[in-house]
Amino acid sequence: MTADPTFTRHDPADAEKVLDSVIVPVYVASHQDVVDQPFYSAERFGERFPGYAKAPGFEIVIAYVGGRPVGQAFGYALPVNARWWNGLTTPVPDGFTVETGSRTFAFNELMVIPEWQGRGVAHALHDALLGGRSEERATLLVREDNDSAQRAYARWGWRKAGKAQPFPDSPHFDVMVVDLPLS
Repeated sequence: MTADPTFTRHDPADAEKVLDSVIVPVYVASHQDVVDQPFYSAERFGERFPGYAKAPGFEIVIAYVGGRPVGQAFGYALPVNARWWNGLTTPVPDGFTVETGSRTFAFNELMVIPEWQGRGVAHALHDALLGGRSEERATLLVREDNDSAQRAYARWGWRKAGKAQPFPDSPHFDVMVVDLPLS
């Protein structure tokens, strides 16, 4: 990394204040390869984000370099009867989808703008969001065709647990989990 990023943490109210000026632009910049597809459009992301932000325990960490946002990661603790698992398309072990409100952290998004990819920002954001969490595990969905993300998550201790299609018009994703706290 050329310059060390600084991180800001935001609760839902703070995130709403920077949604249009920071969060959506970082999303668009980091999803250039798919943002022209309806599911990945800025509009659809803007529709999904408030739902994430309303979840209990929602938090977003934004990385800045020289005052410029270069990446972000966000998620929340899965509540009892979480819809997160409804999109599973492969079997998982008995009890895997049981949530208590404090068992699993849903790692919704990790994104870094292209010019800062490969410089350690993603790993730093990952650790900033997950470090110190009290849940026993975290879960995420990663595009099946996103080989670089798949490799990075595997290096960071994540393992594949199944496949899911969380929305009727979404692609299929690999479901990954990692034990917390991170070692």
